[in-house]
Amino acid sequence: MPSAQKRRIIEKTRKRERRGRTYLVAIVLIIIAVGVGWYVYASATAPKPDFTIAAPIGVTIHALGGPSTSTINVTAVNQFSGTVLLTATASPGLTATITPSSVTGSGTATLKMSSTMNGTYTVTVTGTSGSLSHSVTPKVDTPVFATLSTSNGTIVVELYRAQTPQTVTNFVNLASQGFYTNLVWHRIVKANPAVIQTGDPTTANGGGDRTKWGSTGSSQTVPLEIDSSLHNNVGFLGMARGQDPNSGSSQFYINMADNGYLDGQYAVFGQVISGMNAATDIWNTPVSSQYQPDQPINPVFLKSVTISSSS
Repeated sequence: MPSAQKRRIIEKTRKRERRGRTYLVAIVLIIIAVGVGWYVYASATAPKPDFTIAAPIGVTIHALGGPSTSTINVTAVNQFSGTVLLTATASPGLTATITPSSVTGSGTATLKMSSTMNGTYTVTVTGTSGSLSHSVTPKVDTPVFATLSTSNGTIVVELYRAQTPQTVTNFVNLASQGFYTNLVWHRIVKANPAVIQTGDPTTANGGGDRTKWGSTGSSQTVPLEIDSSLHNNVGFLGMARGQDPNSGSSQFYINMADNGYLDGQYAVFGQVISGMNAATDIWNTPVSSQYQPDQPINPVFLKSVTISSSS
């Protein structure tokens, strides 16, 4: 038999081995626990598949006209691949349909809207897929119409209050107050940009200091309203402003050519629907730079602006 000393040595060795195995098992269990915990945490915090739905902020429709269409965009997020069911719910007086009625993953649908009466409406487009649901609610409006009586004839424009509500409201209020009565088209530019511009009260009746024509506006200002569906194309109205993007007040211009490079810098808020020949006559007025660049030698006037709900 081993001696007592050898037995003690053997026993100590066995204890160390047992402790080593215990430590190893404990380390393995800790590693497993950490791994499981990390997996659970990662699974819980990982972005889940989803989708977004987008529509124009404002949509203009024409009462008794053909249906207006807008594009609805469905965009998959985090590898979403489900089918999104689409519905359109309109406020009273507005008819709205959407086709197709479902989109798988990412895609587009067409929203058609019509009304028999002038007014302001809303339409809610909702997309659902299982427990997921998202919606957008564009403002829908019929245009306001303005008749511009000028010394060269009559110009009729429609104003897009759905897309540019503050700009149009300001313009309508000024017109209703008679602000635009007998103001000069003080800026007539042949190119870069090709525009005719009016709305400065210092030009009233062709008087005042001609060196200051174009330098003032009304007492109130409006923020810069940009809608990606409206462009500085020929016949469209834009709000003039100073260096501050939110300094638009009463001066406005009519584009006499496609001036797309102005997009995003000036609020486009209306379009000429008749009388572009009168605008062209104003644009052909001889100009001089004696007082300010591109001033008409003989003043041409915006006699009045009349607002109505139909053209």
